[in-house]
Amino acid sequence: MSDNKLVKTVMEAATITGLAAAIGLASKRVLKENVTADPSTSIMNYVKFTAVMSGCIALRDYLEKQKMIPY
Repeated sequence: MSDNKLVKTVMEAATITGLAAAIGLASKRVLKENVTADPSTSIMNYVKFTAVMSGCIALRDYLEKQKMIPY
């Protein structure tokens, strides 16, 4: 796409946010509970939020290696 560092950072943040929303929504439907709630309210919300974000980062890295998303 572009070599501009700001554009790359914004695109990366948008990708992670989109993946977090999708994984959170899918998990909510499967588990019937909110997994992306405010992490500062309880330790379980922090653990759930961390798990969702870790999954997003791992999925993004996998998709980049498979050349399914640009970078």
